[in-house]
Amino acid sequence: MSQFKLFDAVNLIEAVALTDGGIAPPETAGAIVEIFKNGEAYLVELFGGWVKAEVGGDFIPATQDEPGAFMETIGVETVYPHQLRLYN
Repeated sequence: MSQFKLFDAVNLIEAVALTDGGIAPPETAGAIVEIFKNGEAYLVELFGGWVKAEVGGDFIPATQDEPGAFMETIGVETVYPHQLRLYN
């Protein structure tokens, strides 16, 4: 049985390599978006800092209290149960 449920908020326990070549460090926030083989692995959307979009379409740093601010997606990666914990 799966340890985590679909759409659970999670944090990374260890660094995870991103498909684009970057690294998501420990404590990176994410959300479970797919469960593989009854919880043997998870597809996790990983988030970076708070940003907002400028008129030209570029993202600029923001605070979570600013109108239109959201957490930027830094990757959607396969992550294993030992690399995750539920967000508190």
